[in-house]
Amino acid sequence: MLQIFEARWETVENRMADIFDIGYGRLWIPPTSRADSGDQSVGYDVYDRFDLGTGRRPTAYGSKVSLQRMIEDAHDASVDVYADLILNHAGFSDLSNFDNYGTPNDPSDDVTFAEAGGYPGLAITLPGDIDGDFHSSFETGDLNGRLAGLVDIAQEKNHQFIRNPVAVGDPNNIPAGTAAAFGRIANLPDANNARFYPDQDLGGTQFDVDPGPGEFLVTRYDFNRVNPLAGDAVVETAEQLLMRHAQWMIQEVGLDGFRLDAVKHMPTNTLTLLDQAVYKVNDRLQHDGSYKPVFSFGEVLDGNTGTLQNYINSNLPNPSAIPADNFEVRGNRDVLDFPLFFAMRSNLTSNGLGNNWHNIRNASQDLNDDGLHNGSQGVSFVDSHDNLGGGFPFLKNVAYAYTLMRPGNALVYTNAKEFGSGRDFPNTGKVDALGGVFGETITKLVEIRNTHGRGDFRERWLDDGFNPDGFSNVYIYERSNSAIVGLNSRNDDFVETRNGVQTDFAPGTVLVELTGNAADSTVDPGGAIPDTLRVNDNGGGIGVIDMSIPSNGSHGRGYVIYGLATPQGSLSLSNVSSTMQGATPTVATNGTARLADIDVITSDTFELQLNTTAVTLPAPPGEATPYRDFDADGDNALFKFDEGQDLNGNSGIDHTTPGSVVYGFEFFTDTRIPGYIDDGSGGNSGSGSGTYTQTIDATQLAEGRHYVTTRAFRHRDDGPAVFTDFKKTIYIDRLPADSAVVSFQPYESNPAAVEDRDLIVRNPDGTANNMHIFLDKAAALSDAQILALAQGSSNNGQAGQYDRDAWVSGFENVPFGNHVATVVTYEATGNVGIQRHVGLFVDAGIGAGFGDLDADGVYENSDLSGTTNGSFEAVLYSQDTQFNPAADVDGDGRVTNLDLFLLGDELIEGGAGFLTQQAFDGVLVRRGDVNNSGTTDGNDVAELHAGFGGTAWIDDLNADGSVDIDDVATLVDDLVGTSRGDFDLDRDVDGGDFLAWQLGIGGNRFDQGDANLDGVVDATDLGIWQAEYGFIAAGFGSAIAASSAIPEPSSLVLVSLGLLVVCSSRKKSVRHNQFMQ
Repeated sequence: MLQIFEARWETVENRMADIFDIGYGRLWIPPTSRADSGDQSVGYDVYDRFDLGTGRRPTAYGSKVSLQRMIEDAHDASVDVYADLILNHAGFSDLSNFDNYGTPNDPSDDVTFAEAGGYPGLAITLPGDIDGDFHSSFETGDLNGRLAGLVDIAQEKNHQFIRNPVAVGDPNNIPAGTAAAFGRIANLPDANNARFYPDQDLGGTQFDVDPGPGEFLVTRYDFNRVNPLAGDAVVETAEQLLMRHAQWMIQEVGLDGFRLDAVKHMPTNTLTLLDQAVYKVNDRLQHDGSYKPVFSFGEVLDGNTGTLQNYINSNLPNPSAIPADNFEVRGNRDVLDFPLFFAMRSNLTSNGLGNNWHNIRNASQDLNDDGLHNGSQGVSFVDSHDNLGGGFPFLKNVAYAYTLMRPGNALVYTNAKEFGSGRDFPNTGKVDALGGVFGETITKLVEIRNTHGRGDFRERWLDDGFNPDGFSNVYIYERSNSAIVGLNSRNDDFVETRNGVQTDFAPGTVLVELTGNAADSTVDPGGAIPDTLRVNDNGGGIGVIDMSIPSNGSHGRGYVIYGLATPQGSLSLSNVSSTMQGATPTVATNGTARLADIDVITSDTFELQLNTTAVTLPAPPGEATPYRDFDADGDNALFKFDEGQDLNGNSGIDHTTPGSVVYGFEFFTDTRIPGYIDDGSGGNSGSGSGTYTQTIDATQLAEGRHYVTTRAFRHRDDGPAVFTDFKKTIYIDRLPADSAVVSFQPYESNPAAVEDRDLIVRNPDGTANNMHIFLDKAAALSDAQILALAQGSSNNGQAGQYDRDAWVSGFENVPFGNHVATVVTYEATGNVGIQRHVGLFVDAGIGAGFGDLDADGVYENSDLSGTTNGSFEAVLYSQDTQFNPAADVDGDGRVTNLDLFLLGDELIEGGAGFLTQQAFDGVLVRRGDVNNSGTTDGNDVAELHAGFGGTAWIDDLNADGSVDIDDVATLVDDLVGTSRGDFDLDRDVDGGDFLAWQLGIGGNRFDQGDANLDGVVDATDLGIWQAEYGFIAAGFGSAIAASSAIPEPSSLVLVSLGLLVVCSSRKKSVRHNQFMQ
C-alpha cells in the first residue's frame, strides 16, 4: 500500500501510471473534506464532511470531481483507494471563536462561530446543552478530551436533527446560522442537500448486525447515484451522521475503505456501527458477482498488542469477497501495527551494536490473534505522515525489506512535496517510493513482494536463537518455497555469512539474488555476495544454503533476497501512433512528475505481443558453468486490461476468483507458445523462447488511459506461483476530444449582473487537458479556421480550467438570443475535437427579443432588411458565414428560412411597429425571388421547378436540403403569403389568375394553374381558384378576403368556361400530336 500525501488529486491521477508500473495495489490518501483552518490544511481539522471541494473553491487537493476521477483511474489500474476518515473530532473552532469583521474595538458587529451555525451537520451549542454535539473543552482523557486542540465529538449524545437540512421551515432541522463568520455560514436549508441522503424509495436491504444465534435485523438504504436529489432527509444523531458520510464516501465518491484517524479516542461501539454502515455497501461488483469488502484500518498510538486487539474486527470469512446472498454483518477492520513499528524504531537505529532482531521478530500485532506470522492482522509501516515522538527507524531500507516481504498488509509512505518543502507537517517520508532521482530501492522491494511474496512464513535464522536474552544483528526468514530474505542491522562495512540456513527449496534448486544488491559494487565492493545460490542437501534431503548479507555501511541496504528466477522478455504493442514520454525528474519535481511512458493507440485494433527468452543465470559459487534455468522460461502467460475485461472472445473474463494471482486475467487465444512446454512425461519440449499474441479490439476500450499487464509464470511442480509482470500504460485516442456545456449563467461572484456570464464546458470522458471557447461563431467556419483562431498568436478563446474535467470562459454584456458555443478541446496526445453547442438561450435584458439584431432594445427596419448592415436579411443570405443569436429563433445554431418563418410571431409578440412589420414582409417576399430578377412572381416558380432534385440554397426555400414541390408550397404559403389560387403571385386572386390557369391546361406548375400542387393543371385547380376568387393578401400580419368587394362569377359560368377551355386544349393537343407524328 502506498501512502501519498501533499499531492493534488490530479497529480496522483497523473502518477497512476507509475503507481501501476511499480506494483502498488492500494493507496492511502489524506482526509478529503473541507478543513476548518483553511483550504491549504492537510485536512485533519474537518469543517464540512460533505464538502470535498469545487471547481471554483478546491481544497488543498482539488475538487470532488478530481477526487472521483483519480479514484476511477486507480480502479482501472487495479488499485484500491482508502482515505483518512475522521470520526473523533471536527476542527479547532469552538464557542470562543468570533469574527470581528476588521473592527477589533467595536464588538457590535462581531459574529460568533455559533451564530454562524458552527460546523455543517453538527451543533456547536444547543439550548440545555452548551456543548451541543461535542464534549466540553474542560474534559480530559483519551475519550472525551480534545486531541491536539480539536473539538471532540460526543458520539454518545442523542440530539436528533435533520443534519443536512433540505426544506426551509422543517422543525427537525439542525439550528442554522444567522450571520456569516469568516465568510462561512452553516446549516442553512438547501434542496441540494438531498443528495447527501440515501433514497428510501429504492428499497432497503436488511442485515443481521449481530452474528450468532438469532437475528437482529437493521434496514439500510442506498444512495441514488442516478438521481441523487431523490435522497430522503431523516433525523439522526451526530454519530449517525458520521456513518451516513462513510457510506456516501464509498457509494457516491467511490472509495474502497478508510484509514481511521484517532480511533483510540472514541468509543469502540462507534467502530462497530461503522462496520455495519459499510458492510456490502460497495456495490461495484467483482467479476464473480461477489461484493468487494470495505477495508479499514485504525490508528491506535499504543505499543500494547492487547490494547490494539480491542480495535480489530476481522471476522469476515473471506477478506477478498462477500457472497451476494450473505447478509450477516462481519468486520474487515484492522489497525496500524504500532507495536512492530516501535520495535523496529528501537532496534534498527544508527547504533548497530544495539540493534537486536530478537526484539523485532515477534513484536508484530499479527501474532496476537493466533500466534502466527500469517498476515491475519496488523498493517505494518516504517514511515508516517505524523511527526511521531522518537522519530522513525534509522535503517529504513532494512525495515522496508522486512515488512514488505512479510505476509499481510504493508505500507510505504511518501510526501510528494507539491505544496513546497517548507511545511513541517506532514513528515517527509520515503523519497524513492515512486522511483526517480533518488533511486529504485523501494520500488524494487515492492516488485519482489508482488512476484515472490507468497508462501507461509518460516523463520530461518536468528543468532543465539534459543536464548531468551539473546542478541542478533542477522535475521533470515523465508516465504516458503518462494523467496528467502536475509537482513542485517549492523552499520559498518561488513558482510555477515550464515552457513547451513534451512529452506523449503528442494536441494539442487538454483536461486537468484533479486534485489540487485549482490551485483552492486557499492553494496558489495569485494564480491563476497553471490548472484546465485544452489540449494545444498543437508544429508537428510532437506535443503540448506549459505547466505551472505551486507551490513548497511554508507548505503543503508543491508539485505538480500534470494528467490526463484522468473521469465525474462519484453512486451510490445502494434499500431502505436505515438508515445507520451515520461518526464526526467529533478529533486524538486521527483514527487510529482510522471516517469512512465504512455503509448497512444489511434487505430481500431492493435496486437499485444509478449516475447520471452531463454533464462540463463550466473554460475553459483563453486561452479564454472552458468546455469540454464529451463523452468524460468515459463509455461504460461496471461494478460489483463485494467481490472479485467473480456477482450479475447471467450464469453466472459477467464479468471474471476477475487484475491487470486490470476484475478481478472485472460488467456492468450491468438498465439500461445510457452518457452517451457511439458511433454506429458515430465520433460520439457519447449525451445526456451515464448511467444504470446492477442489482437485487441480497441473499439471496446473507452477513450483515455488503460493499464495493461501480461503475467508470465515460472514452471513449477509445486509451491506458490512466481512470475514476472510486463506492464504498459496505453492511451486510446480513436475519437476527437468531446465537450458538453454545463451552464451559461451569471458570474457566481455577481449574480445580479445577469448580462455577464460564465460559460462552463466539461469534457465528459475526462481526457481533455485544455479548451478554447468561442461565442457565436458562424456555422460555415471550417474546423481548420476555428483551429487557426485557437492557435493564433493571441491565443484566442483560451478558457480557464474550472475543474478536473471542465473549463470556463467569461462573457460580458451578453445580448438576447440563442447563442452558440464553439469549443476546441485538446488532449495530452495532441488530439483535438471541435464541437458547436447551439441553443444557449439568454434573456439578460439586452435587446428587445428575436429580430432586434443590434440589441439596442428597439425593433427597427435596419434590424430586418438590408444586405450589408448586419440585419436579419444580411445574416440569412450569408448562408452561415455570419451568425447573430437574435436571428436564430429555432436555436439550431444557424440562421435559415426556418428562423425567417418563426420570426414573424416573435415580432408581433415583441410589439414591433407597423413599419417594422412591413420591412419584415419585404424580407419574406424577397426570399422568394429565386431567379434574382428583383420581383417575386411566377417566373420564380418556374425557376424552382427547373431546380427540382438539386440542393441549391437559393432554391431550397423550406431548408430541408433538397429542392422539390414543397419549396413551391413554401414560396406561396410562407414567403408571399398568398392564396393557392394566386397563380401570378401578385397577392390577389382575380381574372389574371384564371387566365394563367386557362393557358396552363396540360401543364404541371403552380404558375400554370396547379393550385393543389399535384403536378397536373385540371378542373380541380379551377375549383380552388373559384373558392379563392377575390382574395387579397395584405402582406405580413393579416390576409383580407375580398369576395364581397369583387363579385364572384357564377358556378355555371365558371364550369362552362372551364369545359370550353378543357375541350379546346384537348383539341389543340390532338392536332399537335398528329403533327408530331
